[in-house]
Amino acid sequence: MIEHSIFSDIPTGHKNGRFHSAILTAFAVDLIHFDNHLVNLLYRKQISSINILADSQQLEKEIEYVNPQYLKHIGRDYCISGITSKGAFHPKINFFVGDDSVLVVFGSGNLTVAGHGKNHEVFTGLMIDESDESHRPLIEECWRYLARFSNQFNSFEKRRILKEVADNCIYLDSTYPIVPHQVCDINDELKAALLYNDDSSSIMKQISNIVPLNQVKRVTVVSPFFDEKGNSLITLAELCPNSKIDVLIDESCSLPPYKMPETKQIGFYSFNETIRGKQTFKVYRRNLHAKIFHFKTDSSEYCIIVSANATKAGLGTLEKRGINEEFGIIYSSQEIDFLDELGLKARKKLNKRYQDMKPVSSNDEDTIAHKYKILSANYESGRLTVSCAQTIEPNTSLYIDYGYKVDIVEINKADNSTYCIEKSLGKNLAACYISSSEGECLSNRVFINRLDQLEATNPSQASRSLNRFISQIENEGYQGMEVADMLSDIMWELVNETEEEVKPIKVPSLVKGLTNHKSLPNSAYNAELDNNEVNSSRGKYVDRTSRLIECIENSIRKKINSIKEAITDEEESGDAEFSNERNVIEQKKIFVPKENIEDYGEIASKILSNYLELVDYRNEQIRETGINSITKDDLNFFSLSLFTAMEICYLKRHMYKLEELDSLSLSCSQKKLYDSLDSCMNNKGVLALEQFSIFSQKYGKDCNNDDFNKIAKRSLKYAILFFALFLKNATVKEEHLKIRVLKAMQNLISIYGIPSEEFLEEEMTPLSERYDNAFRYRHIRIALDKLLITK
Repeated sequence: MIEHSIFSDIPTGHKNGRFHSAILTAFAVDLIHFDNHLVNLLYRKQISSINILADSQQLEKEIEYVNPQYLKHIGRDYCISGITSKGAFHPKINFFVGDDSVLVVFGSGNLTVAGHGKNHEVFTGLMIDESDESHRPLIEECWRYLARFSNQFNSFEKRRILKEVADNCIYLDSTYPIVPHQVCDINDELKAALLYNDDSSSIMKQISNIVPLNQVKRVTVVSPFFDEKGNSLITLAELCPNSKIDVLIDESCSLPPYKMPETKQIGFYSFNETIRGKQTFKVYRRNLHAKIFHFKTDSSEYCIIVSANATKAGLGTLEKRGINEEFGIIYSSQEIDFLDELGLKARKKLNKRYQDMKPVSSNDEDTIAHKYKILSANYESGRLTVSCAQTIEPNTSLYIDYGYKVDIVEINKADNSTYCIEKSLGKNLAACYISSSEGECLSNRVFINRLDQLEATNPSQASRSLNRFISQIENEGYQGMEVADMLSDIMWELVNETEEEVKPIKVPSLVKGLTNHKSLPNSAYNAELDNNEVNSSRGKYVDRTSRLIECIENSIRKKINSIKEAITDEEESGDAEFSNERNVIEQKKIFVPKENIEDYGEIASKILSNYLELVDYRNEQIRETGINSITKDDLNFFSLSLFTAMEICYLKRHMYKLEELDSLSLSCSQKKLYDSLDSCMNNKGVLALEQFSIFSQKYGKDCNNDDFNKIAKRSLKYAILFFALFLKNATVKEEHLKIRVLKAMQNLISIYGIPSEEFLEEEMTPLSERYDNAFRYRHIRIALDKLLITK
């Protein structure tokens, strides 16, 4: 009997984490606990894509009373979906996916404080990697089970779970042959099969197919809840006529079988008096929430760990499936004493009659009745898209609740019960609901998914590389030349990944003959099922790199602020000695060995060459896909490449220190260095600006929303900085290049407009200070005058 903290005990593997994605199912979710605690445990394991499937009714109740101000991550760093079923959506599956490994932990615990530590819960697990694939049939079957609910996903959720997760794992193969509920070998002494209600059988029926019930001598049932008439217990007694049924029940059970007729075959024992039952949570008594069914014959033992209670709704009958969605596993062994392992062997008769245990009233059965049901709310680039199950009547509004204020917006005409609302939400987390003109709530509340931020949690190699790159800059600061190669690699990874997304591989339907069970559908992502119009329009919104460039700019601002604070502290303390030391540190030179004089120009040239290849590749990609819109990533690729090259060739050129040489050799070496830097910018720099200008002219004219315009303005900022630095460093020999640069700049301004001087001065001043006044704002003013005079 081993005590585990499920998320804390996830194997890490290496510094970048063993698993990149998590699909978590639960009946109940404590949003505040998950958002403020559990999600951080997953982050520590380097899990980026987190997706929760929860019972729809329970989720509605939870969201109804949660103030958005108390949450930080929902809809930004993870998404949550409500799943409906005839009864309750009740499986508790924690499905962790890595590039070459999968871990599944499932049992009885919800995503709540009680389910992750306070209750007595039971979990079991399966894992595969390249060193051991013995559990693969069961894990593939579990994945196929999760895919059953994809008909309730919107297109974003389908792509996020079925495509993004599965595409980044060597397993989760939709063509892998499985037979539902088939017994598989776990190891030499253990076999197992998965149990879940489906169209062809109930969990009770599946148990009867595996366990030789006539040979069973003793049955042990551990459950927190029962049918009031003990229906499932009576069924087990009838199926196992030669057995004694031992029921381990919590002395404070809130749903006991108090109306069950008394029978000698069924006995009740105190769970609280078992070894396991005596364990506490810190100093508090734990409530029983585990579900275990154990069967013992003369030669074998069978142990079931499952989400289902000892109820007809959970287990079903031999003839009819249970109305709940449940999931579990049955183990069989001739060697293992399961009850001893679980600490459930010590028995003491219940000190009260089960008929005297009365149910505790609960409002869990109450449902919230609304006129409308919101299925999802997704926000991206100034547009909020709300999908409903019904068509919304006139005289209704959408309320956007930030916790501290509420915005009321008009609901426009629908397209198949999908409503698109032009609205800027800023950076605030929010929930939304439909209300009448009188302020009456007419729908459930849902949290709004920020698609641009959720995009950053894509588990692809490119996105994870980008996230690590950003983390490195945040922790260590931006070091231009040191990250140049990494920057180019990440940009290429992102472009290649985009091609895979817009030209999805068509995966054939599940091979005929592998299984005839319609309850386990093809789990492959099918792009054709998505809304094509939505997918096409998303091209212009693709943006994975804004976070990177904002991180670099913030790193530069932090550096300036730290210097200013240090200067202020020195002036206040009058510590001249320390001030002198600081100046030496801030003016630190970059030592350039003689044999590496041309390396810096080559590094910058490589960055710009990579960018030029990217532009050619993007042109080809656009021709093939027909999505002829420039993306935010396209803008950011230009800004990142040009800025990194400018830093090397212009902004840091005064910091390069050559070897101690005689004056003639020093002069020659310095000329060689500067010629290398100028050659890079005069050739590759000018060409990069021109190609970006041409690319923008082809594809950038129809893009116009607040987020896009903000990023375009930032790209113009770096283009203007290049123009200013080029004019500052160019000689008479480069007059022809000045004409080319001016023409490209004028073209960009005609497409995107020219940023205000207030914006430019605010943005350029920190850059000037960071690089020891390698340029001043007057150089920007000269460049602007050139543009305005010749416009």
